[in-house]
Amino acid sequence: MGFLRSILTIAGASFLSQLIGAFTLWLISHQYGMGEVGNYALTYSVVLIGAQVCTFASQLLIPKVSDDELSQNIAFCFALSGVVAVLYSVILGLIFQHDMGLFFFLTLGYAWVLISENLFLRKEKMRSLAIQRITVSILVLLSLVLASNPLVFYWVWSVALLVLLVFCLRLSLRAVPLVWSNFSPIMLFEFIKAHRHHLLKVGSAEVLAMANLNLPVILLNFWFSPIVAGYFAVVSRFCLAPVTIVANAVRNSLFSRWSLDYRRKTFDFSGFIKARRLLFVLGIVSTVGVFLFYPIVMHLGFSQQWIDSIPTSRYILPYLFPAMAICPLTVIELVFGSTNYFLQIQIEQLLIVALAFVILPWAHQDYAVVIIAYSVLSLLRYSVIYLRVNRRANELAKASEQ
Repeated sequence: MGFLRSILTIAGASFLSQLIGAFTLWLISHQYGMGEVGNYALTYSVVLIGAQVCTFASQLLIPKVSDDELSQNIAFCFALSGVVAVLYSVILGLIFQHDMGLFFFLTLGYAWVLISENLFLRKEKMRSLAIQRITVSILVLLSLVLASNPLVFYWVWSVALLVLLVFCLRLSLRAVPLVWSNFSPIMLFEFIKAHRHHLLKVGSAEVLAMANLNLPVILLNFWFSPIVAGYFAVVSRFCLAPVTIVANAVRNSLFSRWSLDYRRKTFDFSGFIKARRLLFVLGIVSTVGVFLFYPIVMHLGFSQQWIDSIPTSRYILPYLFPAMAICPLTVIELVFGSTNYFLQIQIEQLLIVALAFVILPWAHQDYAVVIIAYSVLSLLRYSVIYLRVNRRANELAKASEQ
């Protein structure tokens, strides 16, 4: 599938997924109030972090490894996710005083989502990936409609998600010769030895990246209230939709294409330039669009609780542009670059999250200051990353010419 076509396929699926997700948030607020939106966002955030911990970036090797290693890679993903999901759900159950089984099913389900998506990326089956993303979002909405209360909603969602992923994985694993010997401790240990640098550095970086993305909602729940966290969740869903839809589509397409280049020992520098220009234009359009249209949309039939989220949409704008224009390009470090640097940029973002959402609220509980500080510091960090990414691309272009 062509680069632009693959972007459009994933972006279209992400658009529908975000639209369904936005309607789900509205329905939760309509049925249970904005406070329950915050609780839902909290649960979803800790589950997504857990899914990354369960796989520890082992799923990102799937598009890169040779055909001979693929079966062992997949076996390791399943073995690791199963063991870690148990431990993670026990810890979460003790911290949040919630049902451990619920956390286990949700965490394992979203870990399998990551595995399934990377299998589709390896085979460049963007339509299958798109269908899976849309179906997962529809499943959440249907679970909410069918449930009589929030607890039933979470249980229906978690069980249905696992059933869906069993079906998706069976389809994507048909041509993979997966045998029981792949799950033996010796084979699993050999895989760890062969890919220890990736698992240690990239795995840690991916967990930190997911934590950086979801910790703000968790910490806002802690410092302020579920309602305030609900405002941030609503703004993240609507204002950061261009990042989730388009930027992630570009990132996935670049990852799929550059992983193929990596296996062939080449690099498409002209494709990098086109992607960089496209993302820059989209970053400007998205930032201006959110600034102009978010207040208008909120006043078109939404309740006062949603209208109260408008100031947050202004605070987040300095973060929106670099997340759209620069962030997808960092996948070049994941595929071709230094695993140390890929880990470093996530540690830097974690420090920003700690400063904005831990130190600042502890010193002075002003919600506006917290979000603005987070946005501006993230903008400065991405500006430095932009210089590094371009330097890496130029180095790869020169190496390909030799």
